[in-house]
Amino acid sequence: MAKETLLDIVQDILSDADGDEVNSISDTIESDQCARVVRTVFNNMVDGGQIKHHDTIIQLTATSAATPNVMTRPEGLYDIQWIQYNIKLTAGGDQRYREIDYVSPEEFMRRTSYRTASDSEVTEVTLDSGHVMLAMNERAPSYWTMFEDYDDIIFDAYDSAIETNLQASKSLAFGTVKPTLSLSDSSTPDLPKNLFNQLKNDARALYFDLYKDGVTSEIDRLRRRSEVHLQRDRHITKYGERSRTGPDYGRKPRG
Repeated sequence: MAKETLLDIVQDILSDADGDEVNSISDTIESDQCARVVRTVFNNMVDGGQIKHHDTIIQLTATSAATPNVMTRPEGLYDIQWIQYNIKLTAGGDQRYREIDYVSPEEFMRRTSYRTASDSEVTEVTLDSGHVMLAMNERAPSYWTMFEDYDDIIFDAYDSAIETNLQASKSLAFGTVKPTLSLSDSSTPDLPKNLFNQLKNDARALYFDLYKDGVTSEIDRLRRRSEVHLQRDRHITKYGERSRTGPDYGRKPRG
């Protein structure tokens, strides 16, 4: 059975709230409000650790020719463990992925500050911070860094003979991705099936609390029931079998 989309969830909640029928989350003010409530509850579940973050390989995001040695972190990606880049020597050559070394911002600036801006193999690049750094333009990158509070991933070099700026299609990063929920009709919450009811019930309760006359006793009962069922089914053994905890949810088996 297919998982419900954000539109399905919004339609379900609005039906309970005697709201207007909608064909898109953007049809009415209340459907937009409801969709944002669902996203808020989803984000709270992610931040609260109820939704597992995924270790994955993902491409970085390219910027532009104005910042040829800069790429950005895709939304939700954090705890980057390594970055590789395809350093092939010609546009149609064989792939040659190489791991690019991480260095601290201090070490990065120390290394690049020794370059000379007037050299033909050096390009001046203005970063979001306003700092102008000196990037090599005649070879593939060797190391990278990130500055605190910025999403930019800054490399020491790019090969202008092959590309105007570092390309997403030639990058690989391994790290942890935080699940996100975009505000579109077809978005499907990245949730295991056993958490869907909790998402819907918590979102329904919050929507009623914010935009209606408060949470009804029936809505609160459904929300509490889903929490109890989730607690009972939350422990999965390494063999894939559910291990119910019984009334004492915090009890652990003796070793």
